Order: sequence, then C-alpha cells, then structure tokens
Amino acid sequence: MPLSIRDGLLAAVIAATLAACGGGTAASFAPTGPCTTDGRVAGAYPELEALVPTAYRGDPPQTLDSGRNCTETNLGSLASRGIKEVRFAGATWSFGAERAVVLAIFRATGLDAASMAEFYRQSASGAARTEITADAPVEVAGRMGRRLDTSTSGRTQTVIVWPAVAADTVNVVISNDLPDARIQDATDAFGGR
Repeated sequence: MPLSIRDGLLAAVIAATLAACGGGTAASFAPTGPCTTDGRVAGAYPELEALVPTAYRGDPPQTLDSGRNCTETNLGSLASRGIKEVRFAGATWSFGAERAVVLAIFRATGLDAASMAEFYRQSASGAARTEITADAPVEVAGRMGRRLDTSTSGRTQTVIVWPAVAADTVNVVISNDLPDARIQDATDAFGGR
C-alpha cells in the first residue's frame, strides 16, 4: 500500500498519503512494542486491515498493508497536536496512466478528521508545484469531514477524510486523476464504517 506520513502515491497529495502510511518498511520495523521507527508491511495490524474495504467497483485491491508512524517527520502537523503514534491500513487500486485510488484507515489516541485534514493540507501546501484548488467540508455517511483538491503538474488529486464509527479512527480516500463519480464510489465502499 502507499501511505509514510510525511514522505511524499503519484503526486504531492497522494505522495503525502502514501507518505501517511509509511514510506516503506524499515529493516528494524516491528509492529509490536515501542514505536522506534516508521514502517509498514502486509499483516502488521490485521485488525485495521480488516476495516479497509475489500472491493472498489467490484475489484479487490492490488495491495493491502498496514503500519505505524511515530517519527516527528512523518507525523507532521499531527505531532504538534500531541499525537505520538499513528497506526494505519490501506489498500490501493491502480488504473494505469497514474490514475489510482487509496482507501485507508488511520487510528491514534486523539485523532480526528480535522487533524487528518490539516495534515494533508499542510503536506500539499509544502509540496513543490502543487496548488490547492479546493478545500471544503463534505458529508460522508452522515458524518462531516473535509475534501481537499489539488493540482500538481496537470494531475488532479483529491483527499477526503471523515470520522469512522470507531473512536480515534479516520477514514481516508485519496485519488489521482479520477472523476467525481469514481471518488464517490470510493467513499461508498466504506459503507457505514
């Protein structure tokens, strides 16, 4: 799965999510015990992976994994809110020509949709050649969240974050060059989660 909270899927915002889930698995990454390094691997947190939708438009994901971030670099603006560790799981569907969608779950004590949206907003603001084209409230499954649209080198990225049913958990959809109907399919894939 894509997703190291600060590293930069495809362009700035997707890169940020792909970043949000760890830029890769560090040699010393272990999903149990104290968090001393960021990382991700399939099966790290099966309980979070089980919350990720298993299909998008009838197809299973190409990748599914989970991990955690605890370094200030990858926590970005979340660290300034007192969040010391974020666990995540996500699945990726790629459609060629850099078109893709990521469906992800983030969990941390004190995490809310506003904090996650601010993380993506700051990541996009700091990315080279990226312009924020829209930033607005959005309702998903009867819960208020946030939608961020950006443009990077002619590519359109959309990030939608909203609270999950479980406490301290946020649902996230990240898309690259997908129309609104396909983005809606992605949020719908979460059902009532």
